[in-house]
Amino acid sequence: MKKIFTLIAMAMITIGAMAQGNNEKTYEDNIVITVMGQPVTDRASITITEQAEEGKYTIKLNQFSFMEMLIGDVTMTDVQGDDDSEGFTNYATTQTATITNGADIQEMLGGKIDVTVKEGSRSKGDKFYALISLTVPGVGDVEAVFGDNNFGTDGISAGTIDQNAKVAAVYTLGGQRVNSMVRGINILKLTNGKTVKVMNK
Repeated sequence: MKKIFTLIAMAMITIGAMAQGNNEKTYEDNIVITVMGQPVTDRASITITEQAEEGKYTIKLNQFSFMEMLIGDVTMTDVQGDDDSEGFTNYATTQTATITNGADIQEMLGGKIDVTVKEGSRSKGDKFYALISLTVPGVGDVEAVFGDNNFGTDGISAGTIDQNAKVAAVYTLGGQRVNSMVRGINILKLTNGKTVKVMNK
């Protein structure tokens, strides 16, 4: 009888672990990191895991780095996530996050860093948009914008440029920032906050 209860308990733990694995999603997108007023665009990945407590999430910046300085995996737990009527999950938190899998700076920071996920950060489907601020001793506040706040069908609206808006940045379809439009499809970030796809023949 004791063996049966042990087997049932093990099965429930396994099912729970599998269920938690299904509630984990990794997003890969561009990230714009601003340090001392200088923005730099790079690629990054962020993993969001739904915790057992309803409305709570773990958000992990995977191998976060800036200015060629590796911080490591920055993990925030118990992040409040609220679902809205449009199908978005909205996130916000200010906390001391843990750093793992980092380099020398991890030890220098004591394995911790102060992080704020600002209001306006949200996810829906395969897209995650986040406004993140990290306080790095000796550097100051590092501001990071992950993803794009345009949640259209593909996250980018096709069409012409608003004549009142100016082009803030030009990217190739692969996400590489360029100085001017290239032949083919270009992704333009505008000063009015919109992103459009433009074909340059």
